[in-house]
Amino acid sequence: MIQTIFRRLSVHATLGLLAFSAAGAAMAQDAGQSPERVPLDRLESVYAVAADPARAGGLLLGTRFGLLRATPDGFANLSDAVPVAVIGLARLPGGQADTGASGALVLSGFGTDGKPAGLWISRDGAASWSPVAPGAQGAGVAVTSISVSRTDPARILGLSDEIMLSQDGGKSWSALPTTPEQTFSVALAGADGSRILAATMGGLMVSDDAGRTWTRSYQGDGPVTAVAGLGDGRLLAFVYGAGVIAAPADSLDWQLVGAGFGERYLRDIAQGPDGEIYGVADTGAVLVSRDGGQTWLSFEGSDIATPQRIAAGRAIFQDPCQACHGVGGIGEAPGNPEARDEAGFKAPAVNDAMHAWHHSNAGLRQTIS
Repeated sequence: MIQTIFRRLSVHATLGLLAFSAAGAAMAQDAGQSPERVPLDRLESVYAVAADPARAGGLLLGTRFGLLRATPDGFANLSDAVPVAVIGLARLPGGQADTGASGALVLSGFGTDGKPAGLWISRDGAASWSPVAPGAQGAGVAVTSISVSRTDPARILGLSDEIMLSQDGGKSWSALPTTPEQTFSVALAGADGSRILAATMGGLMVSDDAGRTWTRSYQGDGPVTAVAGLGDGRLLAFVYGAGVIAAPADSLDWQLVGAGFGERYLRDIAQGPDGEIYGVADTGAVLVSRDGGQTWLSFEGSDIATPQRIAAGRAIFQDPCQACHGVGGIGEAPGNPEARDEAGFKAPAVNDAMHAWHHSNAGLRQTIS
């Protein structure tokens, strides 16, 4: 599994096969839906996530089909406001004179012709988008893992074949002097946005000299598949085989905060307006955490996960389900998730710490039925 991570996360290798103009319609047709409305559990690849400034509790998803607006009912609408296959997406800091409002966003990707589309910006909550007029070095750029400085929205970091930095809001870009091998995700950190984090196959790396040199930031084993700076000055990252780690951006004192992902991993992380954390898994599953990354729920149905509903569901689970899936849903063989009985099966964990979060509610209902 570890050896396949880089191939799965290598966005640019797959995007070369895009036929963007027909992709949205084909996806909807496969899902049995209109091109404007698609079920989230049919999305195999979501490259980027951001909170939707125009819809409380909603999300914007960057996909090869374009920009989707998702809601907790388990569906997403395909936006026609930007004709770009979206691989990078981020919200700009609020209250900045040159961005207009807290609803300002930026995205990047590939156009209908399959060529890099540069940076696009929206100042009205993703209702409309305009390409950033490129400077001499701005054309022909498509970046994923977009990270914007909290204090200077003109300072934007992104990942192409190399780590790219823009100091003028995406009009022009320059590659850092060096990029760690097999980098998956990048983030700006520090009060002035000068610290750069890189999530790589070899671990989590940090540079304090604009990418000239890199040192290891986290000493744990395992590839790091995502890293993101949060609005409160913290950083989150995902370590394959371990889980979610967090640290203050100034000290980089990393602590494991959320485990139990098994062989799954996060490929993008973003923060919502009320401090909630959103994540996108390698399966395409969209997740939400309301406790800083300790536990995760499927985004679908998260708006109705009230204490009353959870209590009612717990009572139902304790009667027919608990006998196999274990107390609290820890699984029939929690010490050995690969265990099998004579029929080749053991009841898996169905708690939010491990298994069930990467299945849609509709999929779980179908399996149970």
